[in-house]
Formats: sequence, structure tokens, C-alpha cells
Amino acid sequence: MHPQVSRGPGDSAPLRAPRARDGFSMVEVIVAVVILAIGVLGLGSTTAYIVRQTTLSDLMTERSAAFQTIVDRVQAMPYDSVTTGSDSVGIFAVRWWAVDDGPQNKIVTIATRGPGLSNTSVPTNDPFAIDTFQFRVLRR
Repeated sequence: MHPQVSRGPGDSAPLRAPRARDGFSMVEVIVAVVILAIGVLGLGSTTAYIVRQTTLSDLMTERSAAFQTIVDRVQAMPYDSVTTGSDSVGIFAVRWWAVDDGPQNKIVTIATRGPGLSNTSVPTNDPFAIDTFQFRVLRR
């Protein structure tokens, strides 16, 4: 039989004395482990998402730099020399072509091919993704 311990004056509900076997039950431990496992899996999937987004943003920055390089190169050319061309900038293959849009201007279209997001309903890292950009060159 276990001794009863009173809570204090005026409180008649007895407390039982702590036993050496008191602690968590096996069910409580299993529930805690399941909750912890769900949390760790959530952190793991979040980490994978962040790594993927960071990689894609790095690729988009490199693609923008490739576009800017070609835009600067074409704008530095004399107006009559702006025609079709190709080059590679970093990890991207770049092609551009110019179409007359009147006597005083041309529309230049630049297409890059390299790693990036594909244009499908499910975003995937396509090693041969193509992206285009257009700008206008004016006769000076």
C-alpha cells in the first residue's frame, strides 16, 4: 500500500507519492517519435525545395548575364552590321537574328539554350531549355 500525501490545508483530495516506475508509457513514446519523424521529414523536403530554387535562381542569373552580354555586343555594332550571329556565353549557346522593322530600326531576337526550367506544366530542370528575348536597335 502506498502512503497518501495531502496537497495542503483545505484540500481533501490526496495525492499519491511518486513511485520509482512512474514515467512515459510506451504509447506516449511512440506518439512522440511519430510526431518528431513527421517534423524531420517536413524539414527535409523544405531543404530540398530551397536547394532547387537556389540552383534555378543561379541559372536564371547566368542566363540574364548571357542575354546582357549579347545585347551589349549588338548595340556596340554599327547599325548596318547588325545581322544574324551565334556564340556561347558561359554554359549557354546563344543565337541572335535581326529583322528590319522600318528604315530606322531593327528588332533583334536573342535565344539562349542551356540548363534551366522547361516550359512544361511540371517544372523540371531541362539541360536544353530555350529562352528568348527581343529588343530594338535604332539607327543613330
